[in-house]
Amino acid sequence: MKFSNPLYDDITYLKGVGPKRAKQLKTYGIEIISDLLYHIPRKYLDRTNIKNINQTKIGDQTVVIGKVISKNMKILGKRRLFQVTISDGTGKLQCVWFNGLSWIIEKFKINDQIAVFGKIEFYNGLKITHPDFDILDESENYNTGQIIAQYSSTSDLKAKGLDSRGFRNLIKNIIENDKYIIDDFFPSSVLTQENLSPLKIALKNIHFPENNNTIKEALYRLKFNEHFFIQLLMALKRKNFKKNLGKSYANRGKYLKEIYENLNFELTSAQIKVLREIRTDLKSEQVMNRLIQGDVGSGKTIVAVLTAAMVIAEKDQVALMAPTEILAEQHFESIKEYCDKANITCGLITSNKSQKEKNIIINELKTGEIQFIIGTHSLIQDTIKFNQLGLII
Repeated sequence: MKFSNPLYDDITYLKGVGPKRAKQLKTYGIEIISDLLYHIPRKYLDRTNIKNINQTKIGDQTVVIGKVISKNMKILGKRRLFQVTISDGTGKLQCVWFNGLSWIIEKFKINDQIAVFGKIEFYNGLKITHPDFDILDESENYNTGQIIAQYSSTSDLKAKGLDSRGFRNLIKNIIENDKYIIDDFFPSSVLTQENLSPLKIALKNIHFPENNNTIKEALYRLKFNEHFFIQLLMALKRKNFKKNLGKSYANRGKYLKEIYENLNFELTSAQIKVLREIRTDLKSEQVMNRLIQGDVGSGKTIVAVLTAAMVIAEKDQVALMAPTEILAEQHFESIKEYCDKANITCGLITSNKSQKEKNIIINELKTGEIQFIIGTHSLIQDTIKFNQLGLII
């Protein structure tokens, strides 16, 4: 019997979505039901500090619950604002919105019981500008007096009722329905060893936290997942990379000796050590993938030149790509000086060269006449074809 987990069904089939909402959610990148679980809140609002209106102070970030006693649209010059006034029996509070009026204007009705959260200001009375809000009824009391998740959204999503409250309702439909199976991909031994919350609990707590500690624990688990899979992907890439066989460069060749003997300085012990390691890599048929790290002026360029000399001696070409035209030109000047002493043909290609100059270089790369090419991103254009590329720096 084939097992199917509805958690991976099309988002259209989640209770509360339907075709119209699904279309907007898919535009936003939420394609299947499980994608909603990973629509992580952008912030949290601590609504445990509910106050009466007469207890609030200017500058407070607080929650106030009251009934809508009036609502109206005002025009101030070229701007419009929407204003809702609420009362809790101890005073009145104005809630003002300047943006997103198209989706918010129909949200409120007179006598609606609402909770608003924001910074208390004073201008012709107490007010909150652009408060977060919840329209309360028996089924949504969980929205107040708790730490509430706030989600990124768009005007199109909000027009379909998918503001933060809308997202919370949809995610609640997943979390509270046992048919959506949230399996953990780590065994219990790993969870214990790494002090991780089970995945189902972490996802529940990231969206519906009981306190700040549960948020921290949930975030830690989800971040651990992300780092784990990045490391796993890199490990698989390394494994596959080792399967790719390349050419073995068994001999040092004549160019290395000619460049080395014409140096007017001695190589450092670190440079010699790195060159020996590179020589071992080049002898192997496994493709070399090496990072050489060092301060400016530590001698990385000469190491690159001597490595290139061994590859070029085996009739293959070398390409060095620099991030900027200035750096490419500097590398070309210094590398050409070494290569001229060994009769290695160098070339430079950058975007500031004329098309005629580029065509000459492109042709010489195809024929193999240019052995060592230095350039910028121009090196990775479709028109660039090598006769036999052996090393990329």
